[in-house]
Amino acid sequence: MRGAEYVGDPATALLYRAGDSYRISHPFEGGDAGSCFEVAPAHEEALFGRRLRGSADAARPVEAVDQYRHRALHAALAHDGRDRLRVEEAAAALCTAVLRHDAAASIAPLSAATRRRLGRVQEVLLADPTADVGLAELATHAGCSPFHLSRLFRRACGSSLVVYRTRLRIALALDRLAHGADNLAALASELGFSHQSHFGATFRRHVGLTPRAARATLHPSALARTGKNLIAAHRPES
Repeated sequence: MRGAEYVGDPATALLYRAGDSYRISHPFEGGDAGSCFEVAPAHEEALFGRRLRGSADAARPVEAVDQYRHRALHAALAHDGRDRLRVEEAAAALCTAVLRHDAAASIAPLSAATRRRLGRVQEVLLADPTADVGLAELATHAGCSPFHLSRLFRRACGSSLVVYRTRLRIALALDRLAHGADNLAALASELGFSHQSHFGATFRRHVGLTPRAARATLHPSALARTGKNLIAAHRPES
């Protein structure tokens, strides 16, 4: 896109402009799934304003709390889609939150060759975010020293490798919770955390909720019940 390569993943938002041409490839089987937000021309200035920094500004990091907002938006669409105000306000809040990441946290422009090298590292982590992979092993995929990879990745992706991997793991956790996972000890082990307490503390630090509270807002059976954590409630047809 615009002469550069970017990896679209659960920890990254891609910014397309009207008239952009791009090609998509899939490093893994199964295609891709994502959400597209199209902004009406009349509202572009209100949303984007000065948040875009030229044509090279094509991707932004997505934090774990943004991933949760994204899941919550889908839950609202699925179970309370007739409440347009709730859904549209949630969508606007999500877009604003992602765009609010400033230059220091945003993804820096790099050469195509460097992006390809870092893309190989991202593909390793995306293939299995739960794996216990080390810095030296990742550096071999990038063709550089571990120290250089650590600095380069932070500059390119706006976070450390550990934080990036954590965001991928939390994205998986949110998917499992949205589908009803209730054995948190088993989920913690599946996702590569040392124990349930480690998982719970990490999840709460990044998302702002406990895993159980997040499940209560995302899983259909929980959305059918009232409670202090609900952001959407199922209403059967009358």
